[in-house]
Amino acid sequence: MRPSESLYWIRAGLGIAIGALTALYDLATGWSLTNNGLGDLFTGVAFALMFFIITYYVLRLYYSDKFKKKSKVMSTGIGIYFLLWIVVWILATTFIH
Repeated sequence: MRPSESLYWIRAGLGIAIGALTALYDLATGWSLTNNGLGDLFTGVAFALMFFIITYYVLRLYYSDKFKKKSKVMSTGIGIYFLLWIVVWILATTFIH
């Protein structure tokens, strides 16, 4: 498997994992869109961004020498990460509530 493909699938898996963690965080704090409004929505987005940035630095240590451009590590899989994060977060929150 090429480095770009493995990085893509790692980001896809992380998107699923962080979406589930965000839903568990919502369960632990008693989040509901009707109760707390948009403040917790922004907390969930900040949660996903924080983990993306943390995992970017971790993955950059391993993948930086495998790509010609350093920015490729940041951009590979960013769309699937956030797409799967939001889908899993919504589905898990729906099942929980």
